[in-house]
Amino acid sequence: MFKKSALTTALLAVLPFSALCAQDIEHITITANKFEQASVDTLTSVAVVERAEIERANVRDLPTLLNNLAGIDVVRSGGYGQKASVFVRGAATKYTLVLVDGVRISDANSGDVSFTNIPVNSIERVEVLKGARAAIHGSDAVAGVINIITREQKGHQLALTSGSRNYGGAQLAGQFEADKLTVNYHFGYETTDGYDVTAKDPALPRTKEHDRDGYENTNMGLKLSYDLAQYGQLALHAQRSKGEADYDSSYGNDAYEFDNYTTKLVWQKQSDVLSQEASVSLAQEENTQFLSVLPDDGTPPPPNDIYSTKRDEIEYRARYKMTPSLQLMGGVSRLNEDLSSSSAQFSIAERDNTAVFAAAFYDQNRWLLNAVVRSDDYEHHGRANTYTADLGFRASDIVTFRVNHGTAFRAPSLTNAFVKDSPWYLPNTEIKPEEGTYNELGVTVDTANVRYDVAIFDNRIDNLISNEFDPQTSKYIPANVGRAQMKGVELSAQFSALGLEHAANLTLLDAKDKEKRVELPRRPSKAFNYVVSKQWDKLDVRLAMQYRDKRPSISFFDTDLPSYTVFNLSANYQLLEPVALTMRVENLTDKDYFNSVASKTPEGTLLPYQPPGRQVYVGARVTF
Repeated sequence: MFKKSALTTALLAVLPFSALCAQDIEHITITANKFEQASVDTLTSVAVVERAEIERANVRDLPTLLNNLAGIDVVRSGGYGQKASVFVRGAATKYTLVLVDGVRISDANSGDVSFTNIPVNSIERVEVLKGARAAIHGSDAVAGVINIITREQKGHQLALTSGSRNYGGAQLAGQFEADKLTVNYHFGYETTDGYDVTAKDPALPRTKEHDRDGYENTNMGLKLSYDLAQYGQLALHAQRSKGEADYDSSYGNDAYEFDNYTTKLVWQKQSDVLSQEASVSLAQEENTQFLSVLPDDGTPPPPNDIYSTKRDEIEYRARYKMTPSLQLMGGVSRLNEDLSSSSAQFSIAERDNTAVFAAAFYDQNRWLLNAVVRSDDYEHHGRANTYTADLGFRASDIVTFRVNHGTAFRAPSLTNAFVKDSPWYLPNTEIKPEEGTYNELGVTVDTANVRYDVAIFDNRIDNLISNEFDPQTSKYIPANVGRAQMKGVELSAQFSALGLEHAANLTLLDAKDKEKRVELPRRPSKAFNYVVSKQWDKLDVRLAMQYRDKRPSISFFDTDLPSYTVFNLSANYQLLEPVALTMRVENLTDKDYFNSVASKTPEGTLLPYQPPGRQVYVGARVTF
């Protein structure tokens, strides 16, 4: 798979620094198995970003935040508001389940997630769980789960930011407490004029594509928690984002409006041996594409394209502490997905899924065992049974070995099975779910001073759904014809050395289409992230480096995309006790690079989606 020398070199480059470490690294608690556990006890490869880390880095959007994490690579089609594809260990976006406070937010047809439209000011914590998690979370959790927990600001905070390309942002967040009621809120607004996101052929005349592609986002969120004393606790989580953005299209619509929300009502009750939770959630992911400037020759504009997914879900689960070492958990859920508000037509526009699951978590001195089984019954697609088995061994107080094995699936979209009157596609009512098998071997070294993690992983996806051209109808028909394998090594380290804080991760990836026997496009074989930071009395400075190796483009362009290295700088200065000045410089050296191709000239010159170049942002945060 990889030469031993590469892995050995990577390990030797990191491990010697452990003797110099002096700063405590927090032992993080996460909700990988739908209840709080120390991250090392979940037996899962996990990356967690807390609110304090977000504010230290001063990032402006979620894709920028995710791109620093081990095993994650982000492919962007421009700047703010443009599509961002997030690959988790080489798997495409649709194979990663994305949640906001536990609520699904993807487009149910394509599997895409509007990462750029999830405001950073709404985020308290991001948990990235890598590996098959379908036995806990159901469909789509083939490569992992990204769970976004919304804001829980203590006190009140106002943040103002200004930057390149006429960027402006304002955020307000805070908390109120009254007797048994706790209220967390946040509001945000950001706008930018943007820039022309696609390179143009200078030999061709100017068109409507030759323009700035701006972006605007207005968002708000609310979290209510009420203590019912002996009857438990009641909570309401609500988040909404609305706005619009321009994009480049040589014909038809070239702008979109979005209106996305999640709402979740939760009841929880805990005792010494029994924990219960019941929830009801509603969500919408809606994108309306339109023509930004109407034709001046009197011709009618193209119709709006509406992509709308509405979901509601009911779930109940309980966890019972049978012994000090053994906990049992079980639950049931019902999920409804509705695409009837979309402009596309379907013979069946909605479906239900009923799921039951059971789990056991064993923790006895040196040995840990997590076992989960689940059965999903997707209406129109049949039943999918999945499981996860994780075994851990604490070799010492600081070293934990783990072995993971699991299965997963992704349900076909309603477009795959029931689209009608489409000029491009025909339905396949016999289409089957895609299936995943996952294996991982890992070790974590976790002390008060340092944390290392090494993971060797192998993720295989069978029954891949591919749109196959039918010469008789000149349309595409979905079919289960593909197989893919993504295997590799992931190394992460956090430590202090030479008076500086260091965080580094290296991913070596081998991602292949097993049917065509070619490398999967847009996946770099090597990805390296490194952050070095220093904190003085009032000043905090961070320098981040990202390296991505060359990787193949999509087959249409038949070329390799070049490797690149970019640097980002951020700083915070505590001017007064309640006032901090903030700064961030993205692409510090103004590197000319790209990781996605938009088109090519007749002569074969690639025309990429343009990165934004150097960007500077300055602002202030006031806490009161």
